[in-house]
Amino acid sequence: MPIEDVAETVKALIQEGKVKHWGLSEAGARTIRRAHAVLPVTAVQSEYAMWWREPETRIFPTLEELGIGFVPYCPTARSFLAGAVNPSQRFDSTDRRHNLPRFQPDALAKNMALFEFAQSWARRKNTTPVQFALAWVMAQRPWIVPIPGTTQYPHLIENIGAPKVQLTDSELREIDAALAKIPLQGGRADPFTESQFDKS
Repeated sequence: MPIEDVAETVKALIQEGKVKHWGLSEAGARTIRRAHAVLPVTAVQSEYAMWWREPETRIFPTLEELGIGFVPYCPTARSFLAGAVNPSQRFDSTDRRHNLPRFQPDALAKNMALFEFAQSWARRKNTTPVQFALAWVMAQRPWIVPIPGTTQYPHLIENIGAPKVQLTDSELREIDAALAKIPLQGGRADPFTESQFDKS
């Protein structure tokens, strides 16, 4: 179904008072523009974290130009940056990560360098790796509001504390330079899921 048709349908619902705002998930830059031309988009959701920065290339410039908010999911890299994953870990078939390339044994072991980096910065900022990872995401643009998922109250409190961690422009440049030197292995999704992403 053309995104314009979806936008027209939501537009009618807004006019009827049944919907206040609308957004898109995992939409490509071209799709965002097409949708926004029919009905202003409030926010776009996509995966975004230290180990998946693809949205910066085409999505961020589009959102900035059009005045659209960004709601990144998995901002702690599916708990990887929380230190909740170890190199020898194997995931049950009910765990979404069990078939994700970056969580496969060989890739996971090599990707631990990213967690170690986050951990070192957390110590430097007197915070936790999770709070550092979330603070980094929020520092990228003022219109970014991450949605870290959790099922445990202590983790919720930890997440809420992330805005207290302030990163200077100089620190952000230092972090970016270091991240560029950390090789990551494995894609963010399995082949089928990857094929479903809108890359327009």
